[in-house]
Amino acid sequence: MSILDDYRIIGILNIIVMVLSIPSNILILITMVVNKQLRTPTNLLVGNLAIASLAIAILRMPVKTYELFHPMDGFAFHDSIGMCRFQQILPSSSVFCISLTLTTICVDRYIAIMHPMKQHLKLSLRKVYIFLPCSWLISFACFATYASYMRILQYGSTFYCAPVYPQGPADIFVRNSTGYITHVYRGTKVSLWACFIIFAFLIPSVIMTILYSITAKFLWSRTGPGDKTSTIRLEESRRRLRQKQRVVGILIACCTIFICTNLPYYVLLMLLDLRLVQIPNVNLTANILILINLSSIAYNPVIYGFLNPSIRIGIINLFRSMLGLNIQRLRTTTATSVAPPSSYK
Repeated sequence: MSILDDYRIIGILNIIVMVLSIPSNILILITMVVNKQLRTPTNLLVGNLAIASLAIAILRMPVKTYELFHPMDGFAFHDSIGMCRFQQILPSSSVFCISLTLTTICVDRYIAIMHPMKQHLKLSLRKVYIFLPCSWLISFACFATYASYMRILQYGSTFYCAPVYPQGPADIFVRNSTGYITHVYRGTKVSLWACFIIFAFLIPSVIMTILYSITAKFLWSRTGPGDKTSTIRLEESRRRLRQKQRVVGILIACCTIFICTNLPYYVLLMLLDLRLVQIPNVNLTANILILINLSSIAYNPVIYGFLNPSIRIGIINLFRSMLGLNIQRLRTTTATSVAPPSSYK
């Protein structure tokens, strides 16, 4: 198998991610637009995830897929520096916005379960409507500097859209024993990577790991209001246990998938970009890491959308109404999508 075949395989995987992501995210958005009852604070955050995922799936991944099937051509829009910068800032900002939104959902779930009586801490529609535009403004602002460094470079007949970092006083020069400079680490490049990893991955990962762990332990250790009496039926006890196991499993999946899809991308790609790690076929490895990172746009609709009872019922009702069938009554759920915290005392 040649290196071109490897690129095509990654391109096919990109297509699979798009096929899974675009319909599912559009379905979530249509369901929320059609049904006003679904526009709760948590569901609006899920809608923000869907918008960010669609931005990647529709505006970035098709271009990336074309480049993977035509690796010798390089960047598809080699005559447009604006498109070069747009193609870099869009996925980076969307991924960062997804991280902000997932962290906010995590904090909201934690407050809803651990501090249900502190109403002033809970997300309200007003807070969410302020958060949504701010999350996008912050995301684009964080990556505007990186996008400004993008240039269209030509090597032979191939064009590349790549960053060219400026010189600065923070540059690090690596010298050999004779004093000859063997490598230069641009200060801007190192500082940008540090900011990306800290704010887009480390801080969200730490927050999600701690809060989801506390929440999962709380849910698992609590018993229902009648569990300690002799009158409770065995079926009811088993139902509560299954419900707890389901919620704990969802919380663990949320945290695990976020870390697994982001850790290889940020850590390994940074090491490769700074040339701290030398491996063959760097470009191929980088494309695999990017695919792993962007694959979350196919997982998030399932975890945060279809496993949310209110959204799931809304989607079912959407199809039932299209077929002329009776619709189900929507349930109002908390950020946890489980029974109210009072039932776990």
